[in-house]
Amino acid sequence: MNEWPAAIWASVSAMIAALVLSLIFLLGSFAREAVQIQQHDDNAIAIVKEYREYSHYDGTTNLLAIDVMSAITESSGFPVIAVDVQPGTYNVQFREWTTDTKKYYKDYFKTKHLYEFFDDLVVKKEGEEEEEQGIYKFRYDASLVRDANGVVSRIEFRRQDNG
Repeated sequence: MNEWPAAIWASVSAMIAALVLSLIFLLGSFAREAVQIQQHDDNAIAIVKEYREYSHYDGTTNLLAIDVMSAITESSGFPVIAVDVQPGTYNVQFREWTTDTKKYYKDYFKTKHLYEFFDDLVVKKEGEEEEEQGIYKFRYDASLVRDANGVVSRIEFRRQDNG
């Protein structure tokens, strides 16, 4: 007679344990779903933020060197900023500001250095001596380069040919 209640208590305990484990599994799945929703929202926010931050450089023309300097100081090396130091589409020579530049040459991101860099750019025309143009005379065309995931990895500024 004492064996029967022990069997009933064992089965009731097993059912309660199964119920508790089911609730734990259900709560875990709710937590995973909540994290997935949060991650989706974070990704959407990051995409909008990146669009707002870099969209004005996508195909923009006639930018001044001051605009390029702003992009360099704001990027801090990522995305990579590449500035074409020679006018025209031939002989493209980029000067790049990357995270390695930030690590080893911190002064390259300072406004004083950038101002001197852009002010010292010169144009050499055939049959003439080099003529210093100054920071406000050059114009740049901007374009974005995206990686395989669609993230902006590089902003290129190509100098226009003023000749």
